[in-house]
Amino acid sequence: MGDQNKKYYFADLEKMSSDEHMNEDVQDIACPRLVLEYNKHMGYVDKLDMLKSIYELDRKSKKWWLRIFWYLLDISLVNAYIIFKNRNTTTKSGKCMTLKDFKLAVCLGLIGADENIPKKGRISSVQQNTFKANVPQEIRYDSCAHMPIHGSSRRCAYCSSTSSPHRTKWICSR
Repeated sequence: MGDQNKKYYFADLEKMSSDEHMNEDVQDIACPRLVLEYNKHMGYVDKLDMLKSIYELDRKSKKWWLRIFWYLLDISLVNAYIIFKNRNTTTKSGKCMTLKDFKLAVCLGLIGADENIPKKGRISSVQQNTFKANVPQEIRYDSCAHMPIHGSSRRCAYCSSTSSPHRTKWICSR
């Protein structure tokens, strides 16, 4: 089995045994190291293609670069899964995480699903005030009489952070 076409390489030669099926003789022949390494690891390419095809991310697109992006994302997720599987052989239940669970965990991690997401619907009637005083602490707590005085119409510093801002003519004397 394998590729029967001629290949040309510039590489160091190593010894490799050849099988003669007719005479059942085994002879040592010179073979490039590159070919030996390829034959040794060529099954990993098939396994990568198989794992990639299980839950493929390929989407139809009119833009050619999106197809390349989906392909590269798919390959990188499968490679990350293989590395994860080699480093973490078992989970708490004693079983290894599947590729589907791994991709789901990556997606949930990227969108931040473990964080508190605000619920949809009506806003609660009790809202926390997000007003922050922008008056320096020295003036705010200086024990002088801060009296309200009548001034020009301005936005209220307290109410402007709520959903219904108001305007006021009263300001602090300091």
